[in-house]
Amino acid sequence: MENIAATVSPAELATFADIFAFLALLMRYPEKSFFDSEFLDTLENLLGRLDLEHFQHKITKWRASINDPLLDVQVEYTRLFINDAPNLVAPPYGSVYLESDGTLQGKTTEATRAFYRQYGFDITNISEPADHISLELEFVSRLYRQGDAEAAETFLSTLFLPWFTRFMEKLTPELRHPFFTVTMQLISLFIKEEQ
Repeated sequence: MENIAATVSPAELATFADIFAFLALLMRYPEKSFFDSEFLDTLENLLGRLDLEHFQHKITKWRASINDPLLDVQVEYTRLFINDAPNLVAPPYGSVYLESDGTLQGKTTEATRAFYRQYGFDITNISEPADHISLELEFVSRLYRQGDAEAAETFLSTLFLPWFTRFMEKLTPELRHPFFTVTMQLISLFIKEEQ
């Protein structure tokens, strides 16, 4: 990655922080506390501002076709990232892809948590391991919010990208739902931007 730390303005850092915070929400289990019409409107507006009308149309069409977007996305999130019968489609944890035995809570999880702590953060939600995709994206957002683009770049290149690529390879053939198809495209787009 090219070092952008010296060339990024405070306004750009704030924009990156907001975008990565939103990406983190997209990858959290959908709950009524944030997954509502305003949240989906924000997603559609972001897609429009990025000139991704094709994806914006997918979300608009999907929203018009269902009665309960929250329940619809919860069911798909569970299928992709939680349900273990017969096999979990794509575990959203870095350690699964980077540990030689594919286990959760291994050295990768500890390395991720150590990186968080090095920059003054820690996980308060112990229901998810530190290397859950939503927590990692939130951490990148917080680094940008602190003005530390260099640390964000380092984290993305050393701890996020090595597993995200494998995660996408496993997930892509299973992407059937417009919300998650668009979500993964957005994450990929912003990760490529960082590269």
